[in-house]
Amino acid sequence: MLKESLFCGILLLGAATCADAACTAEEAQAKAAAFQQATMEAAQKNPQKYQDAMTAMQKDLPAIQQNVNDMDSLCRFYDEWTAKMK
Repeated sequence: MLKESLFCGILLLGAATCADAACTAEEAQAKAAAFQQATMEAAQKNPQKYQDAMTAMQKDLPAIQQNVNDMDSLCRFYDEWTAKMK
């Protein structure tokens, strides 16, 4: 559980600086919360699926972490991975 908490914190570091994007910082935070909820549920229901998703997600992290001010990409990332966790 610590992984996704740290992950969410890293991704939202620059969220407040980019209010002009189509996806707002508030939307990104809401999507982060939905993602975190989905990951907790996946970890409880299917630990292997959760672990596989966490491993697969690592390939997307560098691009997202390098451009934390791109709210559109961040929101797409959360939408995609939330759906994969369900």
